[in-house]
This record gives sequence, structure tokens and C-alpha cells, in this order.
Amino acid sequence: MTETFNTWTEYDEWLIQNYEAYAMTSLNEIDGKVVVEYMDKAEWEKQEREAGRL
Repeated sequence: MTETFNTWTEYDEWLIQNYEAYAMTSLNEIDGKVVVEYMDKAEWEKQEREAGRL
């Protein structure tokens, strides 16, 4: 999933509200906007375990 924010503050507020549910997989600033790619945290943890990174 991808979400775009106008400011870092908007992203920070979203992150605080969603930190327990989602794992951020990519974070970039593109043309002055913050773009984050994320996935369900349980799915991310499963993938990481299968890859031997957890």
C-alpha cells in the first residue's frame, strides 16, 4: 500500500496512529511530498521470519 502526505508532520501523525498495524517498507520525499509504502505488520513479520531476518 502507498500513502502520500503533504508534510512530514502529516506523516508523523499518521505513523503514530498506525505504527502497531503497519510496517513501513519504503519512505521517500518526492517533489516535496512524503511517500510511504507499507504493509500489514503481521504479514511483514512473517516474510522476515521466512527470509531469516527475524
